[in-house]
Amino acid sequence: MNWGLILGIGIPIIAVIVVVRFIYRTYNELTWHQVKVDKIAGNLDAVLKKKFDMIPALVEVVKGYAKHESSTFTEVTKLRSQWGAEKDVAKKIQTANMLESALSKLLIVQERYPQLKANRNFQSIQKSISSIEGQVLNERKYYNEVVRRYNVRVRLFPKNVIANMFGFKEREFFSNEE
Repeated sequence: MNWGLILGIGIPIIAVIVVVRFIYRTYNELTWHQVKVDKIAGNLDAVLKKKFDMIPALVEVVKGYAKHESSTFTEVTKLRSQWGAEKDVAKKIQTANMLESALSKLLIVQERYPQLKANRNFQSIQKSISSIEGQVLNERKYYNEVVRRYNVRVRLFPKNVIANMFGFKEREFFSNEE
């Protein structure tokens, strides 16, 4: 037996097997994390939908008291429609962040209108939005943590080579965690 020949052929074969196994495992790991990010994004989307579905009622109540806040109403309504129509997760997150900001402006309007603050419909809607906000905050934190874990895998060497090879891209964080 020629051990030199066997080792000469065996070592490259073992190296190829190790590389193929690494690619296989890394690809599956990245895919698993990517699917998890998508799942959590869907959960967050559902909670935000619950919250954003209250906007039309809130706008109607506020309109009755604050007619000259029409630019805020228009912005909130436009962003809500845009958020609902958006399919791309990253763009949906950006729109949700803008909508959150516009919604907070709408809720601040109550400070200028004491009679609005006393309105039962307004109080009820505001209370519902506040209770859902806790769920939104939890989902955002969890989403951002899952995205962080995924992004680390996509960026770290040598897994980043496999990620680039198969088109795995970093995901955007949901920035609004206050």
